[in-house]
Amino acid sequence: MEFAYSHIVYNSQNTSSPNCRNREREQWHDGPASIPDSVENQTYSSTNFRPPPIQARGSVHQYDNRFLKSSLDVNNCLYATVPKSSHTGSRAKLPIPPARIRKSMTRDDEDSQAPPLPPRPNSLTTRQLSATLPGTLNSHPQVPPPRPKRAIRAPKNSSSPKSKKANINVVSVNLGKLVDISGERAQTVKAIYCQKCSAALSSVSRIHQKYADIIWPCEFCNMHNVVTRSFSTIPNSQDVTYLSGSVDEDYMNVDDSLVVFCVDISGSMCATNEIEVADEGSRTVHISRLQSVQEAILRSLNHITQTSPQKRVALVTFNDEVTIYGDGMGEPAKLSDYQLLDSDYLKTRGSEYPVPRCVAESLHALNYRVHGMREQGATALGPAALVSVAIASKKPGSKVIICTDGRANTGLGYLESVEEDVYKCSREFYNNVGEQATLNGVIVSVLTIEGTDCRLAELGKLADQTGGRVNIVDPVNLPKEIQATLEDDVIATDATVTFVVPEQMYFGYEEEAGNKFVKQVGNVTKDTELTFEFGIKESHIQTLQEIKKLPFQLQVSFTTQDNRQACRVISQEKHITNNSSLVEDSVNITVLGIHAAQLSGRLTMEGRVKEACREVEAQKELIQRIVEKKNNQEEEDIYQNWLRSVAVVCEDLTNSEEAENTTKAKNETENSDSVFKVLSDEVANVVYRLKNAKSKMLKKPVPKPKPTLVPML
Repeated sequence: MEFAYSHIVYNSQNTSSPNCRNREREQWHDGPASIPDSVENQTYSSTNFRPPPIQARGSVHQYDNRFLKSSLDVNNCLYATVPKSSHTGSRAKLPIPPARIRKSMTRDDEDSQAPPLPPRPNSLTTRQLSATLPGTLNSHPQVPPPRPKRAIRAPKNSSSPKSKKANINVVSVNLGKLVDISGERAQTVKAIYCQKCSAALSSVSRIHQKYADIIWPCEFCNMHNVVTRSFSTIPNSQDVTYLSGSVDEDYMNVDDSLVVFCVDISGSMCATNEIEVADEGSRTVHISRLQSVQEAILRSLNHITQTSPQKRVALVTFNDEVTIYGDGMGEPAKLSDYQLLDSDYLKTRGSEYPVPRCVAESLHALNYRVHGMREQGATALGPAALVSVAIASKKPGSKVIICTDGRANTGLGYLESVEEDVYKCSREFYNNVGEQATLNGVIVSVLTIEGTDCRLAELGKLADQTGGRVNIVDPVNLPKEIQATLEDDVIATDATVTFVVPEQMYFGYEEEAGNKFVKQVGNVTKDTELTFEFGIKESHIQTLQEIKKLPFQLQVSFTTQDNRQACRVISQEKHITNNSSLVEDSVNITVLGIHAAQLSGRLTMEGRVKEACREVEAQKELIQRIVEKKNNQEEEDIYQNWLRSVAVVCEDLTNSEEAENTTKAKNETENSDSVFKVLSDEVANVVYRLKNAKSKMLKKPVPKPKPTLVPML
């Protein structure tokens, strides 16, 4: 669990609002003890009064939204300096009642002239004031209070309703590292959870004993829980792993998972590409799309045999019918016509097909089947994907790799219709296939051929739900891309992430109104990352100003590779501040960049293109300002990589939105799915990659592929 900032920043959404102006008299963020000496001890001239300089007054950031703190309330009054006394030769401090200053600070009309000087005190006020001062001052003529300074306003552009301000309260979770508990000391007892908010008892909890019971006031919701265990069982570490169940006796630490190649052999796969061959004589050859796929699969089979001979490989092809070859050593099963419209029948045929033998035994048979593939017919992609997932579901941690070059145009998952009912049914079909794969620990990756239109926005849901890859591949790079897909091993299944914050906080862009956010992740690979955005409710800001630290807790529940139930609980406390500029040097721009990428991709997939663009622009301004201030070349490279990655959100998606609006003008029903109909495969590919962005995407520049190839078939 990695936070973007070292502190939690509490802000108002509009620094020029009346509520914010009324809070100008609040304490400094670290309490009265941290008031600088320069503020507490400074004296001022009675004739030329100026308030002390406000900290970071010259660097008001739009994203900051911080309260503009004033020193006008220090010790409940200010002091004006009285001229030298003829008797003492020194200056004395004259207290100025804060009520007068408070009154001037809460004026509604900030743009008007400063309020006039208050009337001179009468004789009664003079006598009362003289009684409170040293005797040496009684003979001195009275000094009128100074003219108060107008309240400071935020920049005009920061209060504009159209201006989006970046939320810097972001946390990143690397699930790939958290589910790896091989080096962790696990607890065999169960965790103790709060009865109200389900937070787990941790080392940051404050407990006490009452008679024979241990009382735990939950730090998140203040619920008083009675703990029946002894003090010795209370966690003493911020990171605790709970592991239940015993190791399955039949479990062997070998990789016998399944890899199912689901290959398009429709007529369009005979299209050729001119490719330069890297050999002694420079020449070009024409290679069909199917030949490129065949070569890539053959290389992958040889690599799997050498590195993981216990892994099982199956082959499924589809055109106007679906052919199940399995490990290639038996008679293939063919599905066609009405069978391609019955999802229950397809699942049954796939689940009943014999489990493939390990690749060490089936290599030659699979090579023969791959060489024998020929292009013809239509594209029954949907039924083939369903059958492939059913076959892979027999072994948790298995993979399905779909290679195609066109839209599904026959059977279930039909994607060529423009009718709304057919479109909704097709989208629902791919959602259901993705859910089935997730529940059974199967990763589905979708690879399409460059220059084709496969409706990747809908088809990519299979990969998005299961943690797989979505990519448009040049035929030259197919072997490399398939190899990278094979390396995305599932290291945990059935994963659920719970993030708990204090009840005074909320989660941004989440429907849940409570202080607990639960996300079903499913499959976890070594690079799986999540980000959360949170903030403090406006009504609780004043309450939290008196708190120096806030608790946070992350709970990750998952199933290990040896089929055991595990839960990892990480609890932390973070300092709170109202001024983000004080902690800018500790900001992690990688966390901010990944969050902006994932959020913009997610909003786009939900059809909220304008919000996605505003998020990107807000984070761009924030990250750029921080990078310029820190002047770090490594972070500058990260920022540039991030800009290249999210450029599509504000460029191509704007064009997509305009096309969407044009479609709506033709009396089409308006709904959140309509954005998918106008997303090209190239835009959908980038958006899916943003939605599942990873840290390594920003830390390394992605080199452009070079069109080189060794001789093909």
